[in-house]
Amino acid sequence: MIARDILKTSIEFRFVTSVHATEENHPVKDKRGQFIYDGSVLVKERITYLFDLDGTLSAVSDEVFARRYLQLVSSSAKGRVVPEKLITSLEVALKALFGDRDNIKNNYDLFMEKFVESMNDHDRNWFEKFFDEFYDGEYNRLEELVVPRENVVKVLKDLRKSGKGIIIATNPIFPEKAINKRLEWVGVEKKLLDYVTTMENSHYVKPDVRYYREILEVNGLEARNCVMIGNDMSMDGVCSTAGIEYIDVSSIQSIWKTT
Repeated sequence: MIARDILKTSIEFRFVTSVHATEENHPVKDKRGQFIYDGSVLVKERITYLFDLDGTLSAVSDEVFARRYLQLVSSSAKGRVVPEKLITSLEVALKALFGDRDNIKNNYDLFMEKFVESMNDHDRNWFEKFFDEFYDGEYNRLEELVVPRENVVKVLKDLRKSGKGIIIATNPIFPEKAINKRLEWVGVEKKLLDYVTTMENSHYVKPDVRYYREILEVNGLEARNCVMIGNDMSMDGVCSTAGIEYIDVSSIQSIWKTT
């Protein structure tokens, strides 16, 4: 399906055949209360759009953002812990998130466990306070890097106005506080969103296909009713393995450049 055909769903609903009805043949809403099964052969299904954040809603690449992030967190560590050790421990903890793992612990708990073990100088509470202070302070200096792609943000808002579901499917390697700030910086209000993946509510990371399957399961969605918009085929395009349509943000930019 070409990008223009996929984007056509931004202004209309898909129709499907349904055989689902109650014994009394009364209308039934789905888990989200968004569409009705009324026992007829024709029902409307809500389309949900998943948006990546870095490189999609914002122009900054993951690499540029991460490099500046490490500089700032290293600077914040001076006089409190050894900065070089902190960077190494961050790498150890992140490697655990991307490694072979189960879904028993969410990303935040697994990250903190491996990070604290690697640092081996303060307990988890101490480091949680350290990171909270960082996200309330020095982290805000990253705002200058997070330049929104205005036309893509407009597409998101237009889709929402037309009744579509919106999920921010950013790689959940940051806590909720950090991701919320970046959404604020690109001009996307939380009230526009149905769900945002964060370290705290996710058990996998991209490009693990289970990351996308978890989004579907948690939100009670069917893959055929979802479209992923991203900028990295290796990270975002893997959603197709879970049955989710994928389009590159560059296609949206060319189609919607006058909006």
